[in-house]
Amino acid sequence: MPTTGTHSDGVAVVSYQVRRAGGAVLAARGADEPYYAASTVKLAVLVAAARGLEAGTLSLDQKVVSTDTFSSQVPGAPDYRIEPDDLDDGMPAPSTTMPLGDVLERMVVVSSNEATNMVIELVGLPATNRVLQDAGATSSVVGRKYSDLEAEARGATHRTTAADLAALMSAVVTGRLTGPEATSWTLELLGRQTDRQLTASVPDHVPHGSKSGWVDGIRHDVAFVGPPGPDALVVAVCTRGYAESDAEELLRAVGALALDLTGARER
Repeated sequence: MPTTGTHSDGVAVVSYQVRRAGGAVLAARGADEPYYAASTVKLAVLVAAARGLEAGTLSLDQKVVSTDTFSSQVPGAPDYRIEPDDLDDGMPAPSTTMPLGDVLERMVVVSSNEATNMVIELVGLPATNRVLQDAGATSSVVGRKYSDLEAEARGATHRTTAADLAALMSAVVTGRLTGPEATSWTLELLGRQTDRQLTASVPDHVPHGSKSGWVDGIRHDVAFVGPPGPDALVVAVCTRGYAESDAEELLRAVGALALDLTGARER
């Protein structure tokens, strides 16, 4: 059944790219089609934070204050609260201090929007978008904090393509964006994301990680499978207009097919 939403007109569209992290594209369909990125670009926020950890400007132990209310980037707009359906019940109560490491874990493992906004306020949107540029994801952007509806109404958005998501994940897996320690930390977090679509059929002993994203009518995922490095399999799928259950079935089917055709399931 077609699904409409703020970012979906109900016309079912799917795009994908399957590649080796080192660059060889194995299969693709509409990989340059633009989509609302949803939470997939939180991967760029994560890398920006990893760079901060490397530079010593951030620490996993530093204390930050939990909040679900943020300042809009639109001058004069009122503060806003994360939309009720998107609140992370696992976050500490507002005004509670917590380690930055826990914030980053919530951002990736359960895709917490308030955690992501807290990280964006620490690293900044320019540093986050620099990650996308450095990865070659030149059609992608992180345009605002999550739930900043005033900014969204003025055109600030999150945009990506399947090719860009694959490029970003490939750059992470091959260590082109951060040093070895930060890269290992990043990949370990991605391996613990609870929303597994493309990696649903990957055995636990096979290295893997992913970052998914969804809103009404939008369901994406990007994943790596296999030991980090240029031979790792990278799969990115973007969908628009599908009912959630149909989109998830599609993502899992593409992921399983990519694994079977490349033998990555057994690596």
